[in-house]
Amino acid sequence: MKVLIGTTNPSKLRRFEELLSGHGIEFFSLRDLGIDTEPEETGKTPEENAAIKAAFYGKYFDKVVCNDSGLYFDSLPLDDHRQPGLNVRAPEGKRLDDEEMIEYYSKLIASLGGKVLANYLDGIAIYNCGKISTYMENSEATRASAFYMVSEPTSERNPGWPLDSISINRNTMNYFTDKSDNKYDTTSENIMLGEYRQRLVEFMTKALGMEEFILTRPTGEYACQIAEYRQEFLDAGDSMDGTGPLRRVENPEEYIKICAEYENSQTVPSHLVPATQLFFVRKSDNRLVGMLQVRHRFNDYLEKYAGHIGYSVRPSERRKGYAKEMLKMALPFCRELGLDKVLITCIDGNIGSEKTILANGGVYESTVHEPNSDRDLKRFWITI
Repeated sequence: MKVLIGTTNPSKLRRFEELLSGHGIEFFSLRDLGIDTEPEETGKTPEENAAIKAAFYGKYFDKVVCNDSGLYFDSLPLDDHRQPGLNVRAPEGKRLDDEEMIEYYSKLIASLGGKVLANYLDGIAIYNCGKISTYMENSEATRASAFYMVSEPTSERNPGWPLDSISINRNTMNYFTDKSDNKYDTTSENIMLGEYRQRLVEFMTKALGMEEFILTRPTGEYACQIAEYRQEFLDAGDSMDGTGPLRRVENPEEYIKICAEYENSQTVPSHLVPATQLFFVRKSDNRLVGMLQVRHRFNDYLEKYAGHIGYSVRPSERRKGYAKEMLKMALPFCRELGLDKVLITCIDGNIGSEKTILANGGVYESTVHEPNSDRDLKRFWITI
């Protein structure tokens, strides 16, 4: 997955790389793409400004992560003109470079007694193919991670985080620039930081369409969802590809029974081949997102027109990359059946399905016309 981080700040880029490490994401910055324009940030909170930026940079990339921060001093009322708030980089309307920020805030803090208790409020927004999702901790939670800011800066610098040079851990009293310092020194603060990171990563993975899924056979646990799935397709007027007998079988329990019969070579109807019905289920909410059917071998029709695998994603869950992931997860199952390559077809002109097949290693072979229909089918082979 490729994701644009809406910043030129290398430290912010590293932050998101660390948060989402191990998720197979290739990150890009605005500088990588040569983007030098930026939106006017008119929001009243970090969350609103992050959303403005995500919508703006969504014009350049399908998946974008943006954040915005506000800095708040406990000793100042929220409406005090000296309160940094959302204008950390541009207090009093003037944009400052890193050294100017250190100088400005050192003087401000000196005027407030030389030391203030401060906290950051972060807003995160994710643009994913037209949809924007946002996240921000409440102010009480962020105050729990408050720190001191002082009027005497250290000579050390953290590139991209200039105010670290006047920020101090309130437990160790070390500057944030001290590489040996643990900013969250106590057990309770480490727990708090870990819980915050977990919440943030859960939000980001979900908003980016990276949730965890399982493939499972139909069971009574999903009876209500089977009926809902079927109804969504009927309401949308869509074909129920990869669902087996779902269109003609209204009763979920009967559908589950028939799917089990289809998988067994002793009970499958003579005009069909054995096939395994699989549900693509999102683990976080146990939601039935998609279905696919894996045919164990060919008959004449499958060999020419339908292939080994049929699949569908329910209409309410489309445009999130789920079909690609579902097909990817099905390929190891096909290998377990003894297949070393699988045939998959899609209607000529269905760009979304074609992209899904190609993304999983599909190689185009030919286009055929399906008898007694008005459609042409493109045939692709995937070597497992």
